[in-house]
Amino acid sequence: MGSNLMDEGATRGLAYRRATTRLVILLAACAAGCTTYVGTTARSFLKHVKSNPDPNIRYVAYSKLGSKDLYDDPEQKSEAVATLIDKYQNGKEPIAIRAVICRTLGELGDPSARGVLLQAVHHQEAVIKIEACRALGKVGRTEDATVLAQVMTLDHLEDARIAAIEGLADLQSRDARIYKVLLDSMEHEDPAIRLASLNALRKLTGEDEGTEVAAWRRRVEPLIAAQSIDPAEAAVDAANQKTPATAAAATPGPAATPRIDPATVPAGGR
Repeated sequence: MGSNLMDEGATRGLAYRRATTRLVILLAACAAGCTTYVGTTARSFLKHVKSNPDPNIRYVAYSKLGSKDLYDDPEQKSEAVATLIDKYQNGKEPIAIRAVICRTLGELGDPSARGVLLQAVHHQEAVIKIEACRALGKVGRTEDATVLAQVMTLDHLEDARIAAIEGLADLQSRDARIYKVLLDSMEHEDPAIRLASLNALRKLTGEDEGTEVAAWRRRVEPLIAAQSIDPAEAAVDAANQKTPATAAAATPGPAATPRIDPATVPAGGR
């Protein structure tokens, strides 16, 4: 029997944990009541996030700004992204709002948010870290996969690890090391980690090999092997590993001075 099948209980458990995280944020937003009408336009939402003293109103406005179809033009969207980044960085907003700022930056998909999200994935507050991991997958670069892989493997919080896996799937990295980490995580003791890793591999490869780990190993390990030796890196490594004697032999020295035999020189030239 194949190892670690993804069962229905794992699916329910993952859905429950994600719903719980969102509920914590929503409860924080509604603590003072839910009379939070903020308008319908980007301009009205921006006005609220900049000047409304009620954090509940601001929370809803920050969330509404995540719709890409909301903006009249690219300049207005850029203004929103810049405002979101500034509001996060000044550190004055409550934790729940900073978390939703990260989520909104991810939904807008603007690469300029990458820097602040790279910082946020290491935040000590769980809700901020979780939203930042998912958002980084939408705005980051392929090299950011190593950052998410670190969270996935080292973070003590399960929801953060799952969010990092989801971010890896969105980042669409083709790094063989990422495939290997996800493949190994399909045998994790936590069924939610196994399920998230399975879904990430499905998204990265565009294929579905079922839920058996062995089937995925047959599919993914050739991809890992194909990247295991990079010709350019091998050439650099070979150059760096030359012994001093080899290097000296390979390096041309000064031209030797020819030895002149006096017997061969004409009388007039002596």
